[in-house]
Amino acid sequence: MKKLTLSLLLSTATLFAHQITAQKAENNTYKASFWAHGEFQEYKSSQLKGALAFDINNKEINTGIDYSKKQPVLLTAKKPAMMSLIFDAGYWVKGENGYENVDPSKYDGIVYNTLKSIKYGKRFFDWNESFLKPSGLPLEVVPLINPLTIKAGDKLPVLVIKDGKALEGAGFETSDYEDLNIKTNKYGIANIPVKSKGLQIIAAQYYTSELSDPKVSNITIQSSISFEVK
Repeated sequence: MKKLTLSLLLSTATLFAHQITAQKAENNTYKASFWAHGEFQEYKSSQLKGALAFDINNKEINTGIDYSKKQPVLLTAKKPAMMSLIFDAGYWVKGENGYENVDPSKYDGIVYNTLKSIKYGKRFFDWNESFLKPSGLPLEVVPLINPLTIKAGDKLPVLVIKDGKALEGAGFETSDYEDLNIKTNKYGIANIPVKSKGLQIIAAQYYTSELSDPKVSNITIQSSISFEVK
């Protein structure tokens, strides 16, 4: 079973290279941006399922999503220090041509694997030591030091939590490395290399069978943190 799971993870590595992050936009607003293979891409507004924002004191602030724009705009009552997003990356079918973003019930051809993909993303704009604690996401990456102090060439220690418990063996991808050959230890901790300046995205991935959705046999959940490296 472990060999099968590893094989599936490796075969879906390029599929996983998509993350959701928050960015500053015009007029003191923010936007949810979909990063894929080194660039930002458009997505369906309905895929953005939720957004939370917290101020510099880690207090939740009122946050709304304006879906009337081509890409959703995030509106906050005050300046956020951290934003948390939920994104539905949809259904995927692996057939003769690899993975395709299509509803399995509408796929015509030989099927090798079916899955749905969920993304969680936290973006740090400013820092409070309380951000060293989990915020309650089902799958979550927690930095163990202030990521805004990281420089290119450093390593960032992180903790990965699944349903409130440390997750051993979690894999990673980053905006520097689409498939990073690093796993969390038995305490859920890993040291992630940061190669580049600019926006850095670090995502942990979890892959398992899916029993509640009859359309698919598996589910992939990814959770990322993102921050600016100066």
